[in-house]
Amino acid sequence: MNENETNRTGASWDALLKQHRIRGIVESGDGYDVESTSESTYHVHSETRIERGTGSIYFTWHCNCPARKRCRHIDAVVQMRWAEAAADEGYDGMDIMEREV
Repeated sequence: MNENETNRTGASWDALLKQHRIRGIVESGDGYDVESTSESTYHVHSETRIERGTGSIYFTWHCNCPARKRCRHIDAVVQMRWAEAAADEGYDGMDIMEREV
């Protein structure tokens, strides 16, 4: 368990869980495991992409849940990462997150 995981408590954390209807988010080796209130666990991860022609780098999120589009599991992970980067004054991380789609 890393430092951020031990700090995932309190009213704002509980509100995030309730908002996205999840029970918890745990970092795994290549992303995050998100436990839904339905008791299913889904894996969320990011992939780095390079746009042909311009060479621009961006990141895409993926989840193995049955949703066809961006899902609440991805939204919860992104919201959590943003809040943790802001709390740690991780402005470089926030800059990277702005390139995520």
